[in-house]
Amino acid sequence: MFDRLRPNRKRDPLLPARHVSRRERELQQRRILVTVMIALTTIVVVLLVGGATYEFIVRPRQTLATVNGSGISRGDYWKMRKYSLVNQIQQYTYFAAQNPQYQSYIQQLQQDLQTVKTSPVDETTLDGMVDDLVTQQKLNVLGLAVTDQDVQNYLQESFAPVPINTPTPSPPVNPTAAVWATETATASAPTPTVPRATPGTPGATPGTPATPATPATPATPGTPAATPTTPASATPNREQALATATVAYGQYSKSLSDLAGMSRDDYIRLVVRPAIAKQKATDKLAGEIQPVQPQIHAEHILLATEDGAKQAREEITSGKKSFETVAKEESTDTTTAPNGGDLGWFPRGVMVKEFEDAAFNLQPGDISQPVHSKFGWHIIKVLEKDDNRPLTIQMLQNLKDGAFQKWLDDQKAASKITTTLPATPTPAPSPFEAPPGAPPTPVPTPLPTPNATPGTPPPAGTPTTAP
Repeated sequence: MFDRLRPNRKRDPLLPARHVSRRERELQQRRILVTVMIALTTIVVVLLVGGATYEFIVRPRQTLATVNGSGISRGDYWKMRKYSLVNQIQQYTYFAAQNPQYQSYIQQLQQDLQTVKTSPVDETTLDGMVDDLVTQQKLNVLGLAVTDQDVQNYLQESFAPVPINTPTPSPPVNPTAAVWATETATASAPTPTVPRATPGTPGATPGTPATPATPATPATPGTPAATPTTPASATPNREQALATATVAYGQYSKSLSDLAGMSRDDYIRLVVRPAIAKQKATDKLAGEIQPVQPQIHAEHILLATEDGAKQAREEITSGKKSFETVAKEESTDTTTAPNGGDLGWFPRGVMVKEFEDAAFNLQPGDISQPVHSKFGWHIIKVLEKDDNRPLTIQMLQNLKDGAFQKWLDDQKAASKITTTLPATPTPAPSPFEAPPGAPPTPVPTPLPTPNATPGTPPPAGTPTTAP
């Protein structure tokens, strides 16, 4: 009896094992099965919750790029990528109504729309978001800001059926530039030719033949033809236009929410405010461009190597050949070479900095030493200088169009930008472009073949263009 009362006593191995009933065994097995099922269920729940947390909370918050410490999340990228695809689908749908070939583009875009989250990051979309963020961050450099009233005005103008606010009047065109534009248009207008009667053709009357009648445009299917008794629709007043804009914006917001997952706040934050900031910066920078500026009239010779440029300059300065002759024979700039390298008149801000600094430091008649730029080696000759020359309309518009991009590039260079995109190789430099207003490249004039019968090919070896 004392042995039975001892704790942790060991069972005598010689004694027979205790009999376990069938019910006890079943209960034990059931307890083990329940324990295993609870463990498996717990693991599955943890995996599901963890996957959902990663997919809907962690992954959308991942940072794809930062601009001066401000991040661009993957979730915002998804919205902007879908927004871009939805807009493209709408545009191609319009084109497909006239040309069914665009239907294949629509199908591809719709497929891309469904796989945005699993597809690689689109570099164009993310780069655009970086540009938008830089523009908004640096807008104060220009003394500008985007206000809530600006947002309201933008939405009203975007969705109203008629303009609501008075547009800013454009500055008047410089009178001299206007005269130049008229003269250029007149000079480039084709000379009308009077058709001659073919010898032996009866009834041929000299003069311009009558223009054939234009066929009538067929009515759009399903659109009732307008009758003279149909009253013209009245132009809505401001209150009606605002009401229409509100309804249209509501419909558009619902469409964006369904197709792109973009709420109204997202649309204002990711689309509207960046668009306003860009427009304000563009208007500000374009308005600062003076219509009258110091300009030079110059020529250049572009060569691939410094040794080649030195040799070409020696030919010119020694008097062996003229600048224009060397340009025609050796310059790799095929646009200006036929004109002796003539670049026309241009102000600062058009050419690359190395070229510009050298050219504007020359006096009329001077020929520069070889100047290196990303295009190669230049030899520059200044023909004329004018400290107060009006910009041509084409040049002024060109400067205005490029002002924002130049400012944005400068702001990006001064910003700290990081991105998860793989580094892209440095693109090859684009070919040299002559400034707007440079003399056009002459078009070779075809030589007539003597005594040629219409439809008969010229003899072998006959030149077809003027030398």
